[in-house]
Amino acid sequence: MKKDTQIKYGSLIKEEEFELIESAILPNTFVLESKNPFPGFYEYYDNLQKDVTPHYIYLVTDKKYNLETFTRVTQKIMDDTNKKYHAAIGTITIFNTVYNIIRVRRIEHYTDIKELQTSYISSGINFMHKPANFNYDRGITRLNKFFSLKEVEDGFYFDSVEANHGYFTITKNIPWREFDELTKQVRYNMDMLHFDASIGFIYINFRAVDIIRVYAENLDLETLKQIRSKYIERIK
Repeated sequence: MKKDTQIKYGSLIKEEEFELIESAILPNTFVLESKNPFPGFYEYYDNLQKDVTPHYIYLVTDKKYNLETFTRVTQKIMDDTNKKYHAAIGTITIFNTVYNIIRVRRIEHYTDIKELQTSYISSGINFMHKPANFNYDRGITRLNKFFSLKEVEDGFYFDSVEANHGYFTITKNIPWREFDELTKQVRYNMDMLHFDASIGFIYINFRAVDIIRVYAENLDLETLKQIRSKYIERIK
């Protein structure tokens, strides 16, 4: 039986490739963009993304800000500007360096980035200066965010805001590198090769419940079940 939409808090981890944005931002600030936020899917369908810009924007902050401060400031910016950004806080780890970030989706134009930065600064959230030499293009993103989920069957969810995002629970916490290898095995052992996956958790009844997020075009429950079964076969 379908259930009502639930708002959950949790985290997602994934590996991404980044590009440094150097125009349309405040001078001497550090901003990255993920040109391919779902690499497991879009690396096979590059033409589907060429006209979808901006993608995921990462504003690198000068320090870690707590969730309440970030949430209240972001709410105020949305109210004052009448924008509909989706923002979350987290980190990007590149080699041994951890950068605190605000991840922003649904920016309509690159010129909006500078306006958004200015609004955050005026509300007390500041940004890191751009490093003198930054030529790394890959890192591990960890987002701490709210999820709007509809549970369609026990342990299976679809995102009620973002299309083609499905989630299922798993029985244990898996380190990123192990998960990345498992995902490669799953792709090559089922007919559906073209999906992207990340790992994380959500809080349910005061417990951290481990999940896998799947992205694929026209994702349905049956496909989500097939993918989960392949993971479960390989999780030890």
